[in-house]
Amino acid sequence: MFHVRLKPLFLSLLVVSACQSRAQLPLSLSVDLRDAPRKLLHATEILPVQDGPLTLAFPEWIRNEHEPAPLTQQVGLFIKARDGSGVVGQALSWKRDSLDPYLYHVTIPNGVRSIEVRFDFITSDKNGDALASSDANLAVLDWNTVVLYPYSGPGTRVANLTVTPTVILPGGWHTATALKAVAGVMEPSSSVVNFQPVSLEQLVDSPMISGRYFREIALAPEVSPRHYLDIVADRPEDLEVPQARVDELSQAIRQAGLLFRSHHYDEYRFLITLSNNISGAAIDHHQSLDNRRPANFFHNEKWQSYTIHDFLHSWNGKYRRPEGLATPNFQTPVITSGMWVYEGLTDYLTNVMTARTGIWTKEEFLEALASKAAYYDRRPGMQWRDLDDVDTMAYPLWSSEDSSYDNWRLNGFDFYSEGNLIWLDVDVTIRNKSNGKKSLNDFVALFHGLGGDTGPKVVPYSFNDIVACLNQVVPNDWEGFLTERLHALSKAPLQGIAGAGYRLVYKEGADKDFQYSLAMSIGADGLISDVLMGEIAYQAGFGPGMKILAVNGQPFSRATLQQAIDAAKTTTTPIDFKVDNTGVISDLRLDYHGGQRHPVLERVPNTPDRIAEILQPMSR
Repeated sequence: MFHVRLKPLFLSLLVVSACQSRAQLPLSLSVDLRDAPRKLLHATEILPVQDGPLTLAFPEWIRNEHEPAPLTQQVGLFIKARDGSGVVGQALSWKRDSLDPYLYHVTIPNGVRSIEVRFDFITSDKNGDALASSDANLAVLDWNTVVLYPYSGPGTRVANLTVTPTVILPGGWHTATALKAVAGVMEPSSSVVNFQPVSLEQLVDSPMISGRYFREIALAPEVSPRHYLDIVADRPEDLEVPQARVDELSQAIRQAGLLFRSHHYDEYRFLITLSNNISGAAIDHHQSLDNRRPANFFHNEKWQSYTIHDFLHSWNGKYRRPEGLATPNFQTPVITSGMWVYEGLTDYLTNVMTARTGIWTKEEFLEALASKAAYYDRRPGMQWRDLDDVDTMAYPLWSSEDSSYDNWRLNGFDFYSEGNLIWLDVDVTIRNKSNGKKSLNDFVALFHGLGGDTGPKVVPYSFNDIVACLNQVVPNDWEGFLTERLHALSKAPLQGIAGAGYRLVYKEGADKDFQYSLAMSIGADGLISDVLMGEIAYQAGFGPGMKILAVNGQPFSRATLQQAIDAAKTTTTPIDFKVDNTGVISDLRLDYHGGQRHPVLERVPNTPDRIAEILQPMSR
């Protein structure tokens, strides 16, 4: 079970070393990927040191990851002394910290001016702890998995540590990353790539993709700075991206520039790994994104929900970052109380951007919004856990893979959709209070465009900073407005939908998984994944993990259940179920006669259609 380790003060004092603080940087890092097809990465570091105690840290808390780094995948650690001429000498013993396993202690002998650190990292299987990142034809390199860095306590700043990276590729492989090659231009087919020195903070924020089959596509070529779509795949045919996807992504880049009125990167790279053999991670970074998706990703109608979302994080989450996530190093646990902005605002802007670029129609936007609204309209866990607590519990809730009574527990993704609805409310409130003259566009440009165009940097913010900026756009009691929504209980945040001129209704129509009719989610095989706490199915005795075998005496199928629900509309007879609960067969009855239902947003007559305004593409 995941838990946050609290590091006592005496431990921090133990790792502080005067000699260590005078360690000369930069350190050099070489990563050999030639065994990546066998799920092994080989790391070699040269660290300038001085004699005395030294603590090395394996990065634990990566600010855009959903769980601590997979320390168990780091193996084969050897540390050796080097003399003044760089000759490798005696092996040095190391000891893992007894309270924090991510820290290593070593004593540097007199006269030793640098050490060589070697270790391997296992990239894992597809569903392994480390999230598979390599196969026979490609690899994704997360730099935090192949580096140890000098750690002198909580005050260590990774932004001040300089690293000179080198990568050795398998023969015939190509690579792409936001890092700059030494020559300024990276040769995609070079087997050894030397990069310019970079801070450890920026290195970890700059993943690299590599593979046998590679393609680069320039996007929105008239926009400065430059943007590229870089793809590695298991098969050359998977590199064929429909022109419509290229055009849509280019249009998203143009609309983002107009929305934020700024860029905070030297260039931006959409790093896409197309493979059915590796994990499905989608990770945001400052000057790139790292989307690891199935081979048919660009032929999937939901491709943009990952790619555009992570692109917008360059502004919201990477440049402007909640202060609890702006930690000085990778050993300091993050505070996730700002996820309703980091993820919630990004989720809202992603949906808006998807419509502004023409990927979605207005009707598709409304359909997605209706789904979110209905989700929270039937989310009983909101009766006891507010959004602020969901934010605070992000890591433990993220780590839970059990969907049983998810509606009662809530999960680590609730701040995406609930935050989305809150930011719609903010947008609509600004528009209504200004009679349509101002909008969330103005807030975003002011808040995320702070300082104009910049290189990659972090500008932290607090709750009060958000309130102050909103008041610059339109004066209002924004502190009370946001506080109420962050701490509200037993109420779905649907005020923005009402303010936009719509209302949530349930109409007759196919219920895909039966949660809007029977108050439980049922798979195609009859397996019940969730039952709404206190609702009709719960009261009838249904529970998560049960499997429906028969409906009204007929073998279960989705069509059979739909027919039974439709037939029950004209009778008072309950629907009969035969269910299997871990081998125990029983009969249950559900006295439901409301028919199949699905959520719809219905226009409220004689009100402004703020949704239509919100979805209008921006222009200069």
